[in-house]
Amino acid sequence: MNTTVLLPLPAPIRWAAGASGVIGLIANVFLILFFVTAQPWTDAPGDGWFGWANDVLVVVQYATLLPVILTLGRLMAGDARARGWTWIGLAAAVAVIVLQVLLVTETLPFAVQVVPLSVSAVVAMCWAGAISGAGTRTGTLPVTVTRLGRTIVIVLPIAVVAYGAGALVAGALDVPWAWAAGGIPGVVLWTLFPAWTLLLAVKQ
Repeated sequence: MNTTVLLPLPAPIRWAAGASGVIGLIANVFLILFFVTAQPWTDAPGDGWFGWANDVLVVVQYATLLPVILTLGRLMAGDARARGWTWIGLAAAVAVIVLQVLLVTETLPFAVQVVPLSVSAVVAMCWAGAISGAGTRTGTLPVTVTRLGRTIVIVLPIAVVAYGAGALVAGALDVPWAWAAGGIPGVVLWTLFPAWTLLLAVKQ
């Protein structure tokens, strides 16, 4: 039986987690507004600042996440898998930051940036699920946090399959909006991740 007492996060780390969660949720709102207004799947996609705002906020979201990843790793230093996932989570977060900065500064085009960025973001979500599992094993995270972390891992493959199916239909049947429809579970997933970070701050 796990008898480990829950270890509260230091106040600065709670603030960092809360900031990352709130900023991530706001970034998702701008992302949704971008898709609604610009409709990038059409022959004549629109323009605007919603996409740019999302890109900038994602940099801040993941920058404030870095100390959270490090702190959780230290709290669970006795768990070998947690130690490994701490390094993976750090690498994924840094990759997201660098790729987004390159995009915002127009150093790297979106077509080149989007795949490694998406992979890095997915790996960061896997970190949330893995560290939630470690939090359960070590008793260092509240049950509500670990449950949401496991939910992220469950939704992840559903979102990937749905997006792949949407992209396939869009290409094979010439239905431009199909990939956007297939991306709806992805929007849910992208929302769950900052919600998990915010919950981490609130429940500590």
